[in-house]
Amino acid sequence: MIDYLKSWNVKTNQANNVHNLNGLRFVRNTYNGHTLNGSIHKFANKGLHNADDYFLSDFKSTLNNLYLSIGLNPDITMLNGFEFGVNIKLPFDPNIVLESLILHKSCSGLTDKTGRRFEYQNYTIKIYNKSYQCKIEPYKFENILRIEIKVIRMEYLKKHVHCKVLSDLLNVFVWEQFQILLEETIKDCLIINLSKAEQDMLSDKEQNSYLQYINPLFWTKLYNGTRENRSRYGRERAKCNAFVKNHSKSTIQTEILNLLVAKCCELRDASKADCIIKTWNKLTVFPNDYKDSTCDRLTVLRETSLNDECDELPIKMNEYFVAVEDSGMVEVKRCKVCGEIIHHPTNGQLFCSAKVVGYKRTHKCRDKASNAKKSIRRILSTPSLFELSEFIAEDKRKYLDNM
Repeated sequence: MIDYLKSWNVKTNQANNVHNLNGLRFVRNTYNGHTLNGSIHKFANKGLHNADDYFLSDFKSTLNNLYLSIGLNPDITMLNGFEFGVNIKLPFDPNIVLESLILHKSCSGLTDKTGRRFEYQNYTIKIYNKSYQCKIEPYKFENILRIEIKVIRMEYLKKHVHCKVLSDLLNVFVWEQFQILLEETIKDCLIINLSKAEQDMLSDKEQNSYLQYINPLFWTKLYNGTRENRSRYGRERAKCNAFVKNHSKSTIQTEILNLLVAKCCELRDASKADCIIKTWNKLTVFPNDYKDSTCDRLTVLRETSLNDECDELPIKMNEYFVAVEDSGMVEVKRCKVCGEIIHHPTNGQLFCSAKVVGYKRTHKCRDKASNAKKSIRRILSTPSLFELSEFIAEDKRKYLDNM
């Protein structure tokens, strides 16, 4: 059921910048993690193929293997995209289905060597001949049709299931919802399959209608027109369904649906999956590469020196905030009291920074500039019979002019 995975930031114990592991590719990113892309189904088969059935129990065993081998924790690995689908064995050539597949909803899709692809903004539907794609026996002889949905943006699943991290895909309910989405995919397809004998029995008018209905361009042009044309599209689609029902005995669509439902139920082996004990915990502890080291790696960050006021400051800070000579070319901001240059001042900063010159020195500057004014203001605001300004000390009289 689950195949391709995509995660932008995976935590593993891999030291390599690029690491390929049996179909999974890990590339180092800027967040000290790895970007993950690849087929987890193929990884379970040692990188050989993904043409067999991939059960829920197999998926859980694979997650255990990933955790034990590279430390990938499914509980903390965010999902940024993935694929889910089924491989069903048909009693006839899968190419018959691909040739009869005209539309998915109103999308004519794209065709390649293996099958059809219908691309939308948040997801892509792929229906193709898996036996043709896989060159490994016995799968290349088994008429395998692959039906899958590739989730490009996780927004596609918001209305259906809760999938945030990799371990959410172990939920049986999630797999049941995936089955519903796959069923709806087949039901939304326009499949027209008339045998040669059935075509010969059509009248000239019916023959013209048949040629229109099997032409994807007819539907595309009809749907991409005006709103009136879209109304006509709905009517023509209803006529087409009635036409196929009246003139074709083909049961391809019904057979595919029945096989799909049976396969999805088979893959959900919940009882077997419950017997498998997961090996990961919510919190992952990676091996300590420095357990044999005797040096203190943070020593340099704790080195300090004393400034003129006997304040302890980090050496790195002292090195960074070295005073520079005022060249006169650039306006230099200085402390209002002591005249010290203020490096990288904030808006409205008037005094020295405690981070640079220390708390004591900064506090002295602030006291000299502000506390004297407050003291004088408090004295003068006290009700009295005499003029109190005459009793202000000589060294503080200069503040009277600014009040």
